[in-house]
Amino acid sequence: MYYTNLNSPNQTYDADHPILHFIKTNLLKLITGFIVIFLFMEYASNIYIYSSNQIQNLTPNLSTKRDDFFFENKFKLLDDLESSKSSRKINFNDDLSLKDFLSGQSNVNSNNSQSSLPATCPLIPPNLTGPVKLLTEAISIDELESLHPELEMGGHYKPPKCKAVQKVAVVIPYRNREEHLKKFLHNIHPFLQKQQAEYVIYVVEQNGDYKFNRAKLFNVGFVEAMKQYDFDCFIFHDVDLIPEDDRNIYRCSEQPRHLSVAINTMKYRLPYADIFGGVSALSKKQILKVNGFSNKYWGWGGEDDDLATRIKHSGYRITRYKPNIARYTMLTHNKETPNPERYKTLYRAKFRIKTDGINSLNYDRLDLIYKKLYTWILVDLKPPN
Repeated sequence: MYYTNLNSPNQTYDADHPILHFIKTNLLKLITGFIVIFLFMEYASNIYIYSSNQIQNLTPNLSTKRDDFFFENKFKLLDDLESSKSSRKINFNDDLSLKDFLSGQSNVNSNNSQSSLPATCPLIPPNLTGPVKLLTEAISIDELESLHPELEMGGHYKPPKCKAVQKVAVVIPYRNREEHLKKFLHNIHPFLQKQQAEYVIYVVEQNGDYKFNRAKLFNVGFVEAMKQYDFDCFIFHDVDLIPEDDRNIYRCSEQPRHLSVAINTMKYRLPYADIFGGVSALSKKQILKVNGFSNKYWGWGGEDDDLATRIKHSGYRITRYKPNIARYTMLTHNKETPNPERYKTLYRAKFRIKTDGINSLNYDRLDLIYKKLYTWILVDLKPPN
């Protein structure tokens, strides 16, 4: 109800709503006050966010602390984590931090049934130095054996203080390369042990004088190795290639990996995009899906490009480390005469994936000896008629 001011007949006031009257007469002051309060809250919020970011920026980046290439971000950490067979499950909601897991120093509850198991080795090995000195001096097998008392028979090594992330088989196709083999063994054992790998070296030797079949020897190495251990990862490795950088991790991931990216004889450049020769890493699952290597390449050349075709048509892609990490020295040797039939065989590579490979492998194992530095397998590959 409105009343008329007797002193000013034309002026009225709201007798029933004094609060509304107060708001009307002080509207400008209220608006100004609300604006001031809003600006103050916004300022305080910005200060809090800025402080949080500063604290986060001061925290060491675990993924690149020791290896600025191999784990450039957390997704590459998880890539190898997912492909590993860890003895522990990670719950990021409990007190187990990523840093503790990587260092292998996390505390396990004494009541946990897994407390007696060794800690898993860190995904980034702690003692990597980068470029390594190549050991190329002449040395006998007896001298090499005396240098490695830590090896089990067959060239089998386990890290002494932790459980390796993966169990790795290194398969070497071989014939008449004794000096290369000695130099390779001299370098590869300390190289893999710095990476805290559990590994076995397999030297698969082709018997006889028929044309060398590198790919078929790789298939034999896979089959024979799987008879002994349930390997997670296979490194298919030429005997004349020596890795130059210990950050070139010999381990498998979710995609096939070409390891010998930069070789000294090729001026440390990748010859072409789909190359998959020299040294490569494939998991057991990947090998079975692509049906291994083709068995049809007798003589030099073509088998690696065939495998690259299998990888592509099986839904995988080739991955690589950066060239400044995946560097190799090639030991000197006479070049092989190229196989003149390789292009014809390669042309139909994608049509033979399901019928030519592990499932069609035919060979005779003539001998198997567990030597100190490696497992030696002598085979007859039964050349085609």
